[in-house]
Amino acid sequence: MIDAPVLAVPRMRSLDRRQCLKMALGLAWAGPAVTTSAQSIKPRMKVGFIAHYQPYSFLQADGSLTGFDVEVVKALLDASGFEMVPVTDSLTQLRKKLRDSEIDFIGNQLLRTPENRRQFDFVNSYATIQLVTVLHEDDDRDFLSLENFLGKNLGVLSNTGIDEQARGVLGKTVRGFERIEDALRALAERKLDAVLEENLIAEYFIERDELPLKVGTPFAAPIRAGLAVPKGNKNLENRLNEAVKNLVKAPRFKAISSRWFGYDVSRPRVSFATGV
Repeated sequence: MIDAPVLAVPRMRSLDRRQCLKMALGLAWAGPAVTTSAQSIKPRMKVGFIAHYQPYSFLQADGSLTGFDVEVVKALLDASGFEMVPVTDSLTQLRKKLRDSEIDFIGNQLLRTPENRRQFDFVNSYATIQLVTVLHEDDDRDFLSLENFLGKNLGVLSNTGIDEQARGVLGKTVRGFERIEDALRALAERKLDAVLEENLIAEYFIERDELPLKVGTPFAAPIRAGLAVPKGNKNLENRLNEAVKNLVKAPRFKAISSRWFGYDVSRPRVSFATGV
């Protein structure tokens, strides 16, 4: 059960921050039709990315692929001497392609759920992902647990673990949205009391759409996640773990992180509250 205090933190907004986000959106990586020139001597690695998963990986109007995870994984492979060949699809299809050896690994960080751990091994995370409450910037209320939302209108992304857990406690007062950006806009228009979402996703859309919202202190410790690699491929797992370890200390990672989120996301922006 989610049960930790949520304390409001100042909303970051500056001209430089918005300019960095626009720069990130303009740094597109090649889409599924990428080819390698005959002169290339780098070994290639096929990496699966979810096609519609802002801000981590998503196809733009011209078909090009961009996103935070896309840039990070390219940097990881560059450091290891590989050329990245991205393959975009739904998460369901990417799981199948990984099991069938059609891709080398999944370039988005997946939750380390028992089911996922039975199918895949995981690389250590390079970003701190936490579940947070999003509030209107003028809202000074503290929501300390899911029970505090009883009788309130809470927005969540439909058909997710967050949705299921919230409905189990709150019932019909939970409103599910097909797109989290729609939930955040409803909150900005005061049609909701709060939204529950991952911190990086919430921060990205608040900045991108310039919404009058703020992110509260996380409900709990960081969510365990990581890049999914084939079960038993210790060589690839160890290689990527070493690359992650080195990259998060490097200026390149800090630059990628700052373009997308405005700070170094390898470290939590705010520690979660413990209820004491």
